[in-house]
Amino acid sequence: MEEPRPRRTRFIDRRVLVVGGAWFAVALFSAAQIWIARAALGDPPPITPLLILELPIWAFWALLTVPIVALARRFPLDRTRVLRSVLVHTLAAITIAVVSVAFKMVWYQTFNPYPLGGDSATTWFWQYFRQSFIVGFVIYWAVIGVYHAFTNYFLYRERELEASRAREQLTEARLQTLRMQLHPHFLFNTLNSVSALLEDQPGEARRVIAQLADLLRASLRSDALHVIALEDELQFLRRYMDIEQIRFGDRLDVDLRIDPATRRAAIPSFLFQPLVENAIRHGVAHRESDGRLWISAERHNGALVIHVMDNGPGMPQRPVKEGVGLANTRRRLEELYGSGQSLSLDTRDGGGVDVRVEIPFRVLEGAG
Repeated sequence: MEEPRPRRTRFIDRRVLVVGGAWFAVALFSAAQIWIARAALGDPPPITPLLILELPIWAFWALLTVPIVALARRFPLDRTRVLRSVLVHTLAAITIAVVSVAFKMVWYQTFNPYPLGGDSATTWFWQYFRQSFIVGFVIYWAVIGVYHAFTNYFLYRERELEASRAREQLTEARLQTLRMQLHPHFLFNTLNSVSALLEDQPGEARRVIAQLADLLRASLRSDALHVIALEDELQFLRRYMDIEQIRFGDRLDVDLRIDPATRRAAIPSFLFQPLVENAIRHGVAHRESDGRLWISAERHNGALVIHVMDNGPGMPQRPVKEGVGLANTRRRLEELYGSGQSLSLDTRDGGGVDVRVEIPFRVLEGAG
C-alpha cells in the first residue's frame, strides 16, 4: 500500500500547478494576440506551429519564476530593508530580462516562420532587445508584486485565524467562568433547602440529598459542553424540579409545554435552572398555596423562544436588580450569540413574571 505524501509535498505540488497553470494561460493569451494580429494582416498563422513557438517562451518564464521568488523571499520589500531590496531586484530584473531576451532570440530564430532579418546576430539581438527588454523587466516586477500580494494575503489570513482562535479561547474561558459561578450558586441554594427540611422532615431532606447527588452527576457529565440539546436540558431540569417538588409539595405545580419540533434544538447548558430558580424564589415562594410555573419552548421565525412564567406577586415597582443566576445567564447568552439573542422580564397577564429568552434556532448535530 502506497504511503500518503507529506502535507508539505502536497502543498508544493499545488503551488507548482498554480504557477504552471498561470504561465500556460499567459502563453495562450500571447499566442492568441499574435494570431489575431497576423489574421488582421490577412496572413493567419497555423495554430500548432504558433503554439510550438510561444509555449516554450513562457515555460522559460515559469522556470525563471523559481529564482525570482527565491530572491523575493531573501530580499522582501518591507520597510526595514526597502532600499537594499529595490536595488537587488532592479539588478536582478535587468539580468533576467536580458536572459529572457537572449532565449527568445535563439528560439524565435530557430522556429519562427517570420524571423527577424539583419546582417548579424548582434543586429538580431538588439532588434529583440528593443522589443522585449522592457516587457521582461516589467514581467519580473509583476512576478515580485504577485508574490508579495499572495504572501501578504496568506499572512493576513493566518493572523485572522490566530485572532479568531484567540477570541474562541477567550470566549471559552469566559463561558467556563460563568458556568463555575452558576454551580456553587445553585448548590448553595439547594443546600439551604435541605437545611430547611432537616429539622421537621428529615426523610424528605435525605430524598433531596439523593436527588442533589443525581443532579450533580448529570451536571458534571455536561461540564465540557456549553451547548446541548433542549431535550437533554429538560432531563436535567426535571431532576431539579424533583428537588423543588419535595421542598414545596402541593404548593408547586409545573406545566411543561414543549413543542416536539424543538427537542433537538441547541441551547446553552444549565439554561433553565437559574430561570426556574428565580421564578420559584421570587414567585412561588411568596404564595401559601397554588404556586404554578409554566415552562414553554417553541420555534418562531427562525428563533427558539423560551418562556418561564410564574403566578407570584409580579414585578416590583422599584428597578429590578438581577441576581447571580439571571445576570450570569444574560452574559452567557451574549457570549454565545451576541446581538442575536434576548432575555427579558415582563409582568405576566394575570399576575406573576414572564421571563422570555430568544436565541437562534439551530438543530444540534447528533442529538436525538
